[in-house]
Amino acid sequence: MNGYTHMVVGGLCGGLPVALSIAEQKLGFPIAGHALYPFVGILPAIIGALGPDIDMPNSKGGKTVRAFLKTAVTFSGVIVLILSIYVCIGVKSENAVDVLIPCAIFFGLSCCTTMFVTKCKHRQETHSGLVMLILLLPNIYIVRFTPAGLFTSVLLSGWSGFCIGWLSHLLADSFNKKGVPWLYPFSKKYFRLSSFVTGTQGETMFRNFCIVLFVTVYVVLILSRLPPIK
Repeated sequence: MNGYTHMVVGGLCGGLPVALSIAEQKLGFPIAGHALYPFVGILPAIIGALGPDIDMPNSKGGKTVRAFLKTAVTFSGVIVLILSIYVCIGVKSENAVDVLIPCAIFFGLSCCTTMFVTKCKHRQETHSGLVMLILLLPNIYIVRFTPAGLFTSVLLSGWSGFCIGWLSHLLADSFNKKGVPWLYPFSKKYFRLSSFVTGTQGETMFRNFCIVLFVTVYVVLILSRLPPIK
């Protein structure tokens, strides 16, 4: 699938929690003391949907996500440096440490990902289920080991959206003729649910079908949660 299709599907998948949030009339959902804000995850979901194609430096996905990673490394690196200095000074450093740890993890993950993608072959490592599981580790850490707060909740929401987008890419490519190596590196077998070819009318039909399907789900979900008319 091309980058446009992945962005559409990623945005649609990221919209599912938003539709549920609207239906429930809640801004966020509690998770072990933290809060998951669906609206925060929409843009990261679109970016994450381009993520697996980072193994193609000249593709729309590759260029977009590599630029995102460079920004993430720079931004998180500056924050980590400032917080580290603040902690070393020792003035009210307890709160600074609570923010420093997740920022340091995000910085390390961004650096490792940037180095990792330079060695990837197209539709292998970045399209595996194993990498999808690895991407979930920061969320697990935040939920289990960091104090609840607005910053960590926003970070959790944004990274969750990114992971949703990444997963949507793998699912969409599973409808592509080549398929996806879900079990890589344990198996190099490519799995597929259909045989749409990138850039053809078939891909356009797949994208339009996804739009109709998701919008229908949004409407049904929201309407089913509305209070009965008296």
